[in-house]
Amino acid sequence: MCSTLEAGSQQGSWKLNLATESQPTFEKLVKSSERVRDLGEVFTPSTTVQEMLDLLPKKMWTVHPSSTFLEPSCGDGNFLVAILERKLGRVSDEFENGLLPAGVDIEAAQFHALEALASIYAIDISSENIIGGTPGHEIGARTRLLSQFSEWNELELGKILTPRSIAMKAAKWIVDHNLIVGNMLATDTGGKPTGRENIPLIEYVFNPGNRNVALLKTTMGDVISTQEAKTGEMLSLFPAAEPEKFWTGKALSMGVAEIIEAPSLLGPARNGTGRRA
Repeated sequence: MCSTLEAGSQQGSWKLNLATESQPTFEKLVKSSERVRDLGEVFTPSTTVQEMLDLLPKKMWTVHPSSTFLEPSCGDGNFLVAILERKLGRVSDEFENGLLPAGVDIEAAQFHALEALASIYAIDISSENIIGGTPGHEIGARTRLLSQFSEWNELELGKILTPRSIAMKAAKWIVDHNLIVGNMLATDTGGKPTGRENIPLIEYVFNPGNRNVALLKTTMGDVISTQEAKTGEMLSLFPAAEPEKFWTGKALSMGVAEIIEAPSLLGPARNGTGRRA
């Protein structure tokens, strides 16, 4: 699998309804001066996100295997929803043309939609950005991706998902494990280690032949220790050492897999009020 902080050309006909709560029509690029001070937080406008994604080659949007993206400072998910929009658009196109590797039925489309969602990883130092649920920060990145996944199922497949739907349970498992509260810097502003090496990473191996997925786990420390930064080249998100396989089963049943807990954030997790998150 490959990881990139870049983004690519528009694929697919499906587009997220910008009037939904998962993508507000009015963008607030600075939430507060305190958050700029504490987090260096300024959000990327959606037009800039799209322009950056347009720079990527079309192969980045292949349905299977789905190229992985890691956003190390994701905010509340402007890049993430734009990436997923393009990936789901490609799934829609191939589903309509009967070209999905997993088959031609609705469950095949859901299989590849989950594969698209599972290919997106993100980390942010603010729990409000990832999880939301606080005044002024009601909707976090996890919720935005889940809303996007649910809307796509309804508009493209005619499937209305609820929190009890197996596809939604699988999607929630993915975003809970792929979107992590953490600090990608090695040390905080005081020079103390952040513990980034303990951030868990889940690798997904999707098999369209039987619609299974194998879940493997490693850590950011394993990745960092086995990679060398090379300007202008994409690096593997997963280390050379074999990750530990801990679950295999139908992709749509992924929601029953073991929960891998992320460590408590050790860095300066500010919430915009000067307190630890």
